[in-house]
Amino acid sequence: MSDHVAAAFDGAATVPFADAVKLPTGATVTHIEREAETLDRSARARRVGAGRLAVAAVLPPGFLRTQLPAYADAPDKPDLTPRAYSAVAADDAGDLVVAALLIDRDPTHDVDAYPKAETLAKVNDALRSRPADRLVRQLARCAREYTCRAAANAFYRRWECALPVAAPANEHPPAAIAPRFDGEAEPREPAAFHATVEEVATLATEHIAAGGTLLSFGRACEGEPLLAARLLEDAIRLIRAATRSGTIHLETNGSAPSALRRLATTGLDAVTIRLVSARADTYETLHRPEGYRFADVRASLRVAAEQRLATSLLIPVLPGVFDRTAEVEALVALADELPEGSAVLMRDLAADPLRALAALKGRDTHVGVARALERLREELPHLRVGSFVRPLARI
Repeated sequence: MSDHVAAAFDGAATVPFADAVKLPTGATVTHIEREAETLDRSARARRVGAGRLAVAAVLPPGFLRTQLPAYADAPDKPDLTPRAYSAVAADDAGDLVVAALLIDRDPTHDVDAYPKAETLAKVNDALRSRPADRLVRQLARCAREYTCRAAANAFYRRWECALPVAAPANEHPPAAIAPRFDGEAEPREPAAFHATVEEVATLATEHIAAGGTLLSFGRACEGEPLLAARLLEDAIRLIRAATRSGTIHLETNGSAPSALRRLATTGLDAVTIRLVSARADTYETLHRPEGYRFADVRASLRVAAEQRLATSLLIPVLPGVFDRTAEVEALVALADELPEGSAVLMRDLAADPLRALAALKGRDTHVGVARALERLREELPHLRVGSFVRPLARI
């Protein structure tokens, strides 16, 4: 019998590994530059020895991790690269498993739908045919270098198409946290392009004409699109003058309710508001908003309801934060105000886990990610709880 058992970190303590799921297709296994921890037969956390590094997995879209890797922090070392690190172990057959739940399924996000050679060929064809188009060049970079699926769709002419607009940022989270999701887009440097209204509208209308279903403004990797509301307003007006088909969608932090209202009256159909926490103190600690406060986010949700936008909350999940009792209660209360047919979406937050958790003062009881997810589904039966934005018309 082994003297040690597989361990994970639940956001408060090193605990036995749980919620084992076979390593999904499309997951990335990586090591962490920290000494791994395990549990002895007395359930006490033990370091496994210098040089024996922790292992983690980054999961594909649709999965939600329930535990973090168990490791000892190294205060003398810089922050880990913010990624959505999930706990990994081996089952009795020696196969890798992860601590996770499959919360949603959508084949349009599967890695098999984006063969590398085919994607590169489509990108290169578009660059040859439109070499001067700044938006096409930026989407090509996002598709090739950062494997952004919504960018790749612009070249496949299908499903959701990302429409980046080089918006500036107005939130500055701690260095240990990145407000983005692995498996989508990863650049954090400011976009080095400024597409014109005509470039955005042309690509968007062509995408819908070819059978695409969703046009998406706003990615956490580029900044806050409501700060570029004039450009979006003009582009939406041109798109809707050309076609009434397709859903025009905005992902935002909800920092400018008046700008959101203008876009809604111009032709925006759906909005997703991204927030790490539904509690003002936690929100402002982790988002570090500049020029707005959590009250503005609440006001944007009211605007979305008044304008009958299809509305989603997008929650970047970090075990140890998301599943705190007070956080779950606040999220249930906030989401319960959404109109029937709205959604609560969850994806793993990219972070240096231990240092992100250290940014929050105090300790709170927590129920675990799996139980928190169950509670959302139990108490919000009128909402869809999942991971993906679906093409929707206004409510």
